[in-house]
Amino acid sequence: MATGIFAFAARLLGISPDVVKVIATLIAIAVALGSAWGGYELIKHRGAEEVRSQIQKENADAMVKGIDAGRSFDDCVAAGGVYDFRRQRCAGATPGAR
Repeated sequence: MATGIFAFAARLLGISPDVVKVIATLIAIAVALGSAWGGYELIKHRGAEEVRSQIQKENADAMVKGIDAGRSFDDCVAAGGVYDFRRQRCAGATPGAR
């Protein structure tokens, strides 16, 4: 079937059937390479999106943790304590109002 199509194309264009077969082979190779490249790009971008979304989630979590720590610091200072940044907690706060 393919041979008949190649022969018809060769007669239509007025060139050798061997040249048509070479051109058809090159076109098939180009299509295969294009498909492989497209698949590679799809996988690469999908992976980049996953990494990007994980980084955004980590940033959001860090922001919430920072806000909570800031509130803890403010509460500690308001209670008359000293905030220990290394242990991330209030030290020396006296219970009750002053």
